[in-house]
Amino acid sequence: MESNSEGKSGDCDYVYISEILRASNYLLEDSDVFLLLEKQQYLKGKDTSEVPRLQRRLIFDTINEILNRNRELPPWKPNSWTNSTSLQKIWSEFERLRETDVSEDLFEVIRGVLRKDLTGDGASGWLDWPAEMSEAVLDIERLIFKDLIGDTIRDLAAFSGNCSKVSAPRRKLVF
Repeated sequence: MESNSEGKSGDCDYVYISEILRASNYLLEDSDVFLLLEKQQYLKGKDTSEVPRLQRRLIFDTINEILNRNRELPPWKPNSWTNSTSLQKIWSEFERLRETDVSEDLFEVIRGVLRKDLTGDGASGWLDWPAEMSEAVLDIERLIFKDLIGDTIRDLAAFSGNCSKVSAPRRKLVF
């Protein structure tokens, strides 16, 4: 009986996730998608009391986090999701996040949580930090560009003879 209710809940969650994706694709980012989905739930006659609404909010926020993380992928990491497969991939990632380890030993529970967090796949685990790597690359590019511009200005000033010796501190890259 328990697995049946869990399967029914999973089916409702799957439908709700597909509604989230559909609404996210068709609405502007500035609009409140969750509020619109809650209005739809009310019109469908679904339970809009506090606990189911909070559960739907948790699902909505989780799916938004998954979508935002995949939007932040750098250009060299292709996003291979198409509209038909993205629902399946998001659902499988949602299911992976929702898995719970049942254990009576607190140490085992903590160990299981850490193992799941640290051994996640490249998009969601500790193996790859695409957003931070992209930001680091941009910072390095900016520093190199500033140094090149500074060197060019100093060379032009020295060439024209307007400045005797322009000395400006240079950045020292430390690795």
